[in-house]
Amino acid sequence: MTPSTFLFALTLISGTLISLSSTNWLYLWMGMELNLLSFIPLIASSRTLQETEASVKYFIIQAIGSGLMLTAGIMSINPVTLSNFHNLIPIIFFISMIIKLGMAPCHQWLPHVMTSISWSHCMILATWQKVSPLIMMIYIMPRNLYFMIAFIAMLSAIIGGIGGLNQTQLRALLAYSSIGHMGWMLSTIECPSNLFAIYFFIYIAISIALMSMLNSNNMMMSKVPNSIINMSPMSFYMMMIVIFSLGGLPPFLGFIPKWMIINELSSQLMLTLMLTLIAGSLINLFYYFNMTFNFILTSTQLPQLKSPPLWMGMLTMLSSFSSFILIL
Repeated sequence: MTPSTFLFALTLISGTLISLSSTNWLYLWMGMELNLLSFIPLIASSRTLQETEASVKYFIIQAIGSGLMLTAGIMSINPVTLSNFHNLIPIIFFISMIIKLGMAPCHQWLPHVMTSISWSHCMILATWQKVSPLIMMIYIMPRNLYFMIAFIAMLSAIIGGIGGLNQTQLRALLAYSSIGHMGWMLSTIECPSNLFAIYFFIYIAISIALMSMLNSNNMMMSKVPNSIINMSPMSFYMMMIVIFSLGGLPPFLGFIPKWMIINELSSQLMLTLMLTLIAGSLINLFYYFNMTFNFILTSTQLPQLKSPPLWMGMLTMLSSFSSFILIL
């Protein structure tokens, strides 16, 4: 790690903490801008054409979202615009957060950026970069926009499922999976706040585990079959357990928060939202199972005796057996 990388990592973390601890719109915007301007040099640090292009795309999209967010903040503190456009201000803020998170229908930039950067940067983009916008959206959004919030959540879940069907790149698959998970998290606005925290922390843990495993196996090939064909069977099966946990297949860890959200939505009679979220998750699981079957049917390797690293086994056990511990 170079000194500049360490510096930008510190300011990346500081920007998010400033946003979360802010008490007015200016500090909120300043923290998100510090976070943005710290992540872009990290993406472009390799100086390859592909990652430089991704950093420019990310900057343009995030700048648009920051501009809309600052516009909503300025309108909310101006008495004239607040009295005339009080219904428009939360909608502008909501759209700015959708753009920053890459949720549908403003999701097109996220798969392109994730397919152009390394696994370590994908991990940051899929986890830490979601913290500020998601928490701001959950705790600031007014509850009278329920139909708009539910529509975006359902659209994100469906697009997160359908968009991954025609993808052959692992990072694009995980990008669309992230879009689907954002829909689940957004649906918790009408639920108790602890549901969002549980879902978000489990999503972060599983995403870090999966991308660490992919990074350790140098899974940077463009096609999924070419990427997984050189893995040992044991490493692949351990990776698929974590992927099934990310997809929410019972009895793995990722199923627990989805089950809690389904229970809460059904108790509040939000059946359309609940069924749409379930449909999106089932499509996600379809292409996860498709990856597994393709590997099993096309792999011609003999079983390798080399055992995976110990940390990989511990991550797999965490993703597979923690659900039983939580149930007990």
